[in-house]
Amino acid sequence: MIWAVLRRNPVALGLAVLLHIGLALFLIFEFDWGDEIKPIGGDVQVVQAELVDGAALEAAERRKAAEAAAAEQAARDKRRAEAQARQAEVERQRKAAEAKAAQEKALREKAEAERKAAAEKARIAEQKRKEAERKRQQEAERKRQAELAAQREAEEKARKAAEEKARKEAEAAAAAKAEEERKARIAREKAEAERKRKAAAEAKARADREAREAELAARYAAEQDASEQARVLGLIQAKVNRNWLRPPGTDGLKCTVRVRLGGSGSVLLVSVVESSGNVAFDRSVEAAVRKADPLPMPRSERLLARFRDLTFIFDPST
Repeated sequence: MIWAVLRRNPVALGLAVLLHIGLALFLIFEFDWGDEIKPIGGDVQVVQAELVDGAALEAAERRKAAEAAAAEQAARDKRRAEAQARQAEVERQRKAAEAKAAQEKALREKAEAERKAAAEKARIAEQKRKEAERKRQQEAERKRQAELAAQREAEEKARKAAEEKARKEAEAAAAAKAEEERKARIAREKAEAERKRKAAAEAKARADREAREAELAARYAAEQDASEQARVLGLIQAKVNRNWLRPPGTDGLKCTVRVRLGGSGSVLLVSVVESSGNVAFDRSVEAAVRKADPLPMPRSERLLARFRDLTFIFDPST
């Protein structure tokens, strides 16, 4: 409740709180705003004293002290009563502020409720209007769609009829064209078969002729290579023989020699791959091959590769 009042009327609540705090301070410290504060010694009066009885004086002082205490107590009671009255006023003002705030809240809530009721009524009316408009538009759209559907159906029927007519005409034309193409294809196939037969016969005759020619050329080339190879080997054997010095006691010996040659017949490497059994004979043959450098080479390009790595039998008796 206090928080609601604070939100709606913070100034009134603040004043009420300050009044309560002030009243509490008054009750705690018992301020006396009616008494005048006098400086010490300011009310001292010079009086003439005379000697009196001590007991009577003491009794008089006790009486005065009692009267002063009673007066002080009365003053305190009066201040307390005033403070309570002020607190009661503050409480009354607080309750009046709360009542006013509650009344204002009730008025605001009533106004808000009336505003919400009016808004809800307007919303319901607008919703009904929109619903009626939506139904009207739906009905209009339904009619339009029905008309469009009828129009599309009529157009579809006309289109299908035209397509059917065009299809039949196209099928008839296609059938006639297919027949013409079939006849033309048969004629082309016959002509192509005849052409292929003739081409095959010509190709076979040409292939047979080229095979015979290749065979003859290969036979001739082989004969030429064999003759050339024999000739070059004879030249190599003769040149090696001319550069060979026969070691004593090596009659009737022979060995197989492997020679690696350069493109011009230069001796790159020579070794005996099948010994004669006589080291001196083998060494003499290797020396003769090196002395015969360069060795004769064939003129045929086909044989040059064979003579790059050559193996031959050295037999001085042949």
